[in-house]
Amino acid sequence: MTESNRAYRRTAYENYNTNSYGRDDQRMTYIEGNAVRRMDAMPDDWELEQKRQKERERRELEERQNARRRRAIARRNQDKALIMNRGYVCFLTMAAIVTCITAGVYIKLQSDITIRLGHIAKLEAEVSQLKADNDATDKRLSTAIRMEDVKLKAVDELGMAYPSEEQIVYYKIDHADFMSQYGEIPQ
Repeated sequence: MTESNRAYRRTAYENYNTNSYGRDDQRMTYIEGNAVRRMDAMPDDWELEQKRQKERERRELEERQNARRRRAIARRNQDKALIMNRGYVCFLTMAAIVTCITAGVYIKLQSDITIRLGHIAKLEAEVSQLKADNDATDKRLSTAIRMEDVKLKAVDELGMAYPSEEQIVYYKIDHADFMSQYGEIPQ
């Protein structure tokens, strides 16, 4: 078959090179410019090229068909996924119930915390009020009793006296914060 193609091209080329004057020029004429686009109008491997072209078209057709099949399968899977059956409805119902119970418990815990914080604030206010009352009572007692009156009553009525020099006993402390008494203090 390739021999017949070559013979056809040879005769076509010979007819093309002969001009109208009958001369056989071995030159090519200009066709749409001065550059030769293809020297061989029909390549030697024309049949092979046709087979490759058909194979390429067949592969592209198969790829398109496979793509269509995949899209159809994906569409069917999406349709199946959208269908809700009893198991799915039960699962969604249980999930909603668990979510509602969790939200209710959370709200109850929040309200308990708020109530306890209010109770703690009330107790703290009560403690601060008691401290203020104690401070006021201490201040009132310390201003109500004069030390001069206590001293006069102790000396005059109870017979108390200031200690003399021989009654005072001094102790030596060895850099300690406190002292332990192991015996009676002498008179």
